[in-house]
Amino acid sequence: MNLVWREARLADADFLWRWANDRETRQNSFSKSPIPYAAHVAWLEQRLASDATRIWIFSDGDTPVGQVRFDIAGGVAEIGITVAPEQRGRGYGKVMLEQAIRCLHEARRDHVRPRASVLARNEASLRLFKACGFEEVSTARRDSGERVIVLERAGRRT
Repeated sequence: MNLVWREARLADADFLWRWANDRETRQNSFSKSPIPYAAHVAWLEQRLASDATRIWIFSDGDTPVGQVRFDIAGGVAEIGITVAPEQRGRGYGKVMLEQAIRCLHEARRDHVRPRASVLARNEASLRLFKACGFEEVSTARRDSGERVIVLERAGRRT
């Protein structure tokens, strides 16, 4: 596997929107409702303009296979990761996450702490983060009653 990556741009809105509205993605998201395209584009424009957000697009050859996003606040980099629905189960997630953490370290020298908040029933994401050295640090309940597991990279900051 030889993934390449680059920073996201507004031209990525279409496939990012399709990935975000995938049935499995919506089921494993904190918000279950489909995302209207105009709202997605406005959100993406805001994120791309923010110094507190980093989004990388990963491709295998010319085919985009996923994205990793960090929303940074208070010394913590909250992670969002999506593997394209048609690319799941091929091992891309682990490679993407590890490379994105390296990219974050290179982009930010203030050593933020990578963190993920994952719905307890999202077994695939929990396995991914644990395979990349993340450990459970706490749990919480959403207003919906869903249990969330908070994971951080064991003993490390980027």
